[in-house]
Amino acid sequence: MAIIWYIGGEDVRMRIPILKKLSAKGFSVAAVGSEPPEPFAREGITYHRYDLNRGFSPTSDRRSVQQLVELFKQHQPDVVHAFDTKPAMLVPYAARKAKIKGVVRTVTGMGWVFSSNSPLALLLRPVYRKIQMEASRKSDVTIFQNQDDKQYFESHDLVDPKRSVLVRGSGVDPDDFNFKAPDSDELNELRISLHIERAIAIVMVSRLVKDKGVLNYLEAARIVKQSLPQCHFLLIGPQSSEGSQAVSLNVIQKYSDCVDWLGSRNDVPAILSLCDIFVLPSYYREGVPRVLLEAGLKSMPLITTDMPGCRDVVIDGYDGLLVPPRDSSALAKAIIKLASDPELRVIMGAHAKSQVEKGFLLSSVLQSYVDVYSRLI
Repeated sequence: MAIIWYIGGEDVRMRIPILKKLSAKGFSVAAVGSEPPEPFAREGITYHRYDLNRGFSPTSDRRSVQQLVELFKQHQPDVVHAFDTKPAMLVPYAARKAKIKGVVRTVTGMGWVFSSNSPLALLLRPVYRKIQMEASRKSDVTIFQNQDDKQYFESHDLVDPKRSVLVRGSGVDPDDFNFKAPDSDELNELRISLHIERAIAIVMVSRLVKDKGVLNYLEAARIVKQSLPQCHFLLIGPQSSEGSQAVSLNVIQKYSDCVDWLGSRNDVPAILSLCDIFVLPSYYREGVPRVLLEAGLKSMPLITTDMPGCRDVVIDGYDGLLVPPRDSSALAKAIIKLASDPELRVIMGAHAKSQVEKGFLLSSVLQSYVDVYSRLI
C-alpha cells in the first residue's frame, strides 16, 4: 500500500476531502500542517504538526525544514505532496535530505511577492525565483493550478516543462459542500437574521486582508448603495494578523452603514444559497480561488478581477464579470449591472455552475493526482 503525505500550512484541513478519497482508493494517507489536529482526528486521518512561519524568516524556515526531515526519516512515506507557497518551497529540500522517493508540489498561485509593488516585494522577486528554481529541481513533479503561473515558470526557466503539470484548482466536491444543507424553515430564519428578506444580497468571503480586495469591496458597496439602496452587502471572513496587509476592525466599522461583517461562519454554503451575487475583487496572485468555485456551485453569478486564477474560473460576460484589480469604481459598476438585471443573474449563475462542474470538480483533480502518484511509485 503506497503511503501518500500531504504537507501544507495553517489550512491543510482543506485537503481532508481528497485525502479521504485517496484512502478509499487504497492509499495510506496522512497530513502535515501547522494547525490544530482536531479536524483530522474527527476524520480518522493521521496528522503531524510542524512549525511554519508564513512570512519571510530564514531562521524559522530552517527549523521547519529540519522538523520535516525528521518526520520523513521516521515514517518514510512513498510520496510527499506539498501545497501552498511556503511548503511548496521548503518540502522538496526536506524530502531530498530524507531520501523520499516521490516529491510533488503544487504551486497554488504566486502570492504576495507578485501581487504587491512594494519595495520589499520587488526586492524579494529574484530571491523567490531562485528558491523556486531549486525547489523545482528537487521535485519530481511541479503542479500548477492555472496556465499563467505554469507559463511564467517555464518561460523563466524555473521548471523543466517535462516535469510540470496543469491541474486546475484543488477541486470542489458538490456532495461535501452541500453537507447538512438546512431545510426551508432554517433557511428562512437565516434569511431574516441576515436582514436580506427583501434585498438584493451581495456577498464576499475572504480573510480580512488588503490584497484580497476587501477595501475595494467596502468602497464599491458605498458607491452602489447610493443608487441602489435595496442592495445588502455581506462580508464573511476572519481577521488577519498579516501586518500591514491586515484590514483592521476600525476600518471595517467605518463601513458598517453599508456592509455587514459577519466574521467567521460555519454556514457559508447556506448563506451563499440565499445571496444573489458573489464578489471576490482579489489582486493576490491566486492559484484558483476555491471560494469562486463554491459560489459557482451555488449557481451564483461571479464578479472577480482579471487576474491569474480568477480569470480561469470566470469568463467575462458568460458566468460573471471581470473587473480591473484595485478599481473600486469598476467593481461598483459591475455590481450595479448584475443587481439591476435579475434575468442576467439567473443566466450567469447557471453558467457558473456548469463551468465548475465541467472543469473543477474534486473527482477530476483526484484522478490527475493519482496519475502522477502512480507514475512515481
